[in-house]
Amino acid sequence: MHFFVLKENLNKTLTILGRNISSRVQLPILSNILIKTENGQLKLATTNLELGIVFLIPAKIEKQGEITVPGKLLTEFINSLATDKIEFILENTNLMVKTTKTKASFSTIPGTDFPTFPETPQTKNIFLFEKIKNSIYRTTFAASIDEGRPVLTGTKITISQGKMTLTATDGYRLSKEQIELPDKKLDLNIILPAQSLAEMIRIATELKTEEIIFSIIDNKNQAVFGLSQATIYTRVIEGEFPNIEKIIPATCKTKVTIDTQQFANAVKTTSLFARSAANIIKIKIEKEGLRLKAMTPQIGEDEEFVEAKVEGEEDDIAFNYRFLLDLLANFPEEQLVLETSGPLNPGVFKPLSALPYLHLIMPIRIQE
Repeated sequence: MHFFVLKENLNKTLTILGRNISSRVQLPILSNILIKTENGQLKLATTNLELGIVFLIPAKIEKQGEITVPGKLLTEFINSLATDKIEFILENTNLMVKTTKTKASFSTIPGTDFPTFPETPQTKNIFLFEKIKNSIYRTTFAASIDEGRPVLTGTKITISQGKMTLTATDGYRLSKEQIELPDKKLDLNIILPAQSLAEMIRIATELKTEEIIFSIIDNKNQAVFGLSQATIYTRVIEGEFPNIEKIIPATCKTKVTIDTQQFANAVKTTSLFARSAANIIKIKIEKEGLRLKAMTPQIGEDEEFVEAKVEGEEDDIAFNYRFLLDLLANFPEEQLVLETSGPLNPGVFKPLSALPYLHLIMPIRIQE
């Protein structure tokens, strides 16, 4: 194998691939990047067996071939080079990397040992990136990171009658949003890893992708996203997603409309005194607004008041401040509506507008 490639093209690709290199020491091949010449281009790929990413970049191919090299080392090395053009030559079992002033040798593992990617099916669906980007961000953050319940690490995607619904929950909070789609015939019910979806959106943003081509490989239990310069493979999560409709309150006793940024600022300030007190922030709903309070005996206490429009009963409720900050960092609008029916019932957060987005946080029981 022998080829020349521009550092600009290679460095950008390696930086993206480097984020997803596996750290599974029991499978050394997963720590490597696959480098392969293909149809006059250079193919680079990584996989952690849940998320696989394949890039095709332009290169001048002198001799065909394939090999794998340590991914993080190659990424850091290429980033350190002060050059425009880089030469790669496979000599026996070592990959030589040369510039006018540098010559390095990398140990390799044969490309035949690298996990293969399945062929994508002919049936494909096209989604406008801007249409789904923010909705994925606003839901995936609520998914669990606990592999003990795999289904909760995923985002449920349901498409029916021209509407896409995305739902994620970790058992303590829940995000749900609905998107209108132009295709009224597509039907889908699937659970995909939330981290894979978030990374796909991140890569698509970096590549300035306008359209995402989506397909499912049923016999491999995988989903495929086609971007402008990359193809992303992710596993489909098997299992039954929780029936979230049972826990979303149909009515409320108190409705609070508040400025999102002012609420976020108050939560951030109060959270400083909640870190050593199980992350608990108490919220007292008064006639004129919300009074936030946190206290740690060894540190001190803080109280913040935020004006708000309050309809219904005055009440008290407590939340984990981390959940509040995650929500507020992803909230879509300047005005937020909080609906509650008491200190033991979930708090429901919605935009003031008719945007079909909903976030639910379970309260913390407080012993006074």
